[in-house]
Amino acid sequence: MNNRFGIKDLILIVLIFIVLISLWVSLWREDHRFKQTLTQGDRLAALERQLGRIQASLDDPNRPVGTRTPQGEPQRDTSWARPGVDIAWQPPRHHDSDPMSLPDVEMGGTLIEAFVAQPSTVVPLVYKDVYGAYVFERICEYLGEYDPKTLEIRGVLAEAWQYSPDGTWLRVRIRDEARFSDGTPVTADDVIWTFNWMRNPLVQAERARSVTDFISSIDRIDDKTIEMKFREVLFTNLSAALGSFVILPKHVYENVTPTQFNEATGFVIGSGPFKFAATSLDTQWRPGPDVVLVRNEQYWGPRPVYDELRFKIINDDLARVTAFNNGECDITTPTAPQYGQLAKNEEWNKSNTAHLWHNIRGGYNFIGWNCGNRNERPTLFNDKRVRRAMTMLLDRDLINREFFENTGRVATGPFYRVTEQSNPEIEPWPYDVAGAAQLLEEAGWTLKPGQAIRTNADGRSAEFEFTFAQGSEVTERLANYLKDQCARVGVRMTVRRMDWSVFMKAVDDRDYDAMTMGWSPSSPESDPNQIWHSRYIENQGDNFVQWKSEEADRLIEKGRTTLDKGERMKIWHQLHSILHEEQPYTFLLERPWIRLVRHRVGNFVEYRNGFQYDEMFLRSGSSSTPTN
Repeated sequence: MNNRFGIKDLILIVLIFIVLISLWVSLWREDHRFKQTLTQGDRLAALERQLGRIQASLDDPNRPVGTRTPQGEPQRDTSWARPGVDIAWQPPRHHDSDPMSLPDVEMGGTLIEAFVAQPSTVVPLVYKDVYGAYVFERICEYLGEYDPKTLEIRGVLAEAWQYSPDGTWLRVRIRDEARFSDGTPVTADDVIWTFNWMRNPLVQAERARSVTDFISSIDRIDDKTIEMKFREVLFTNLSAALGSFVILPKHVYENVTPTQFNEATGFVIGSGPFKFAATSLDTQWRPGPDVVLVRNEQYWGPRPVYDELRFKIINDDLARVTAFNNGECDITTPTAPQYGQLAKNEEWNKSNTAHLWHNIRGGYNFIGWNCGNRNERPTLFNDKRVRRAMTMLLDRDLINREFFENTGRVATGPFYRVTEQSNPEIEPWPYDVAGAAQLLEEAGWTLKPGQAIRTNADGRSAEFEFTFAQGSEVTERLANYLKDQCARVGVRMTVRRMDWSVFMKAVDDRDYDAMTMGWSPSSPESDPNQIWHSRYIENQGDNFVQWKSEEADRLIEKGRTTLDKGERMKIWHQLHSILHEEQPYTFLLERPWIRLVRHRVGNFVEYRNGFQYDEMFLRSGSSSTPTN
């Protein structure tokens, strides 16, 4: 056979060679362009840092460029104030535990926390859960906050305020140096616009409206001063007016429609120490990848010392702690059994710390019984005797011991047992299976001979669906335990597991029979209005168990308007008694905060209201590696 190399073969080889050269040139150009993009990004970040230092110098001429703590006593302008009323001046914004004062502080790096659940949105006002709040509270700021050491209210964006002696108005002065991440100053117009936007019925901000409904109006006094008028005098007026809603930039959001705002998932711009690198409706974060925030180089207060804050979403308990142990995150929340196991592991403690402490945000776990209708049909739990029977079926001491490693305390109601709000005369309902069966009989759910499931006079079976967010080993154990206990008294329970965001939608839509979750208060004295008043059953309010009690509504309204603390505590004790009798929730356990923290994280401080993200720093020598 002849093997001839002809002109066609030569042409083919030449063409292949040309194509390969072209591909190589194209790849080289793309690589060069990518490197140029990175270089330009680095230059932009460096320029932003320099602008931030220059702005800091302009804010305080006595402060050298690059330092963090203002020096000298600022001159105080009082022209904004009402005459004859005391002014509460606030200290300059500062770290409660300054990382720059520590000898081993290091600059830069990425701090990674693994969340338990996926937030569906991190947008203020319309957020759905605590994880959304964890994110936007790093980006946006309130007028005031609770001091983490004393739990006294203090200014954030507010430099000073006057609170009327009769409790009917509050005048607030905004700090001159406060500005949003785009460099625009925070003004009175931003506060007023945020309030009016929140009151817009087309904005799905029922939770925010429920905790600010006492404010009748906000007026502009000057560019940096606003005055709030209160429709009623409440014990929470000062703290709630300053700390119930973050301030949004009017010049950014006034061009957004209510529908766009409601449907946004990561379009968040604020005045806080962190920001999203991309801030537009088109480039906003959407559920799926990590939530990545970068340091706000133009932050007007003390800036974080690390560059980036990343929140990973790992729903599964085992996978989350495994990721922590593999160095994929720096901070995470374990289950109580995981905490108990790791805290006793000497080898593990050489490079990590397991933190457990009680603070005002610890909250409580509960099972919520839908007291109203589901799909226009009354649930099994519209009778308080059935709800109380469910509570008495559960051995909460056993749950604490075997599911939570004795880290919790059996709850009696929505108020922490060590606080003055809690009625000391109330004891938890006992574990009593026979008593639970008797209550079911009294409620008309009888167990006929030869039947395994109770029925009522209409022939309806005693059965319900237990809905919860999947991923938690402890919740799975609780569901199995509840199912077994119900079977002992002739009640059939089925299980519905859902992703967190889908679960929260089912709760908002009241599409469940029973569910489990937890509440974390944000203030030393809780206002029960948002969760327990019947007005917040509608419009996706937080009374999602649809519990109605005229007496409870009356006590809530009376307690909120009672300024004498001793008298107010008596009212809360009465409300506590009604909730104890009615059992719209089975109050399971009061819970501490538990966190696993790697030793590479410096300045992690246990405060009375949690911990502060912007105070921490990262030691070199080990790193957490982002995966997306």
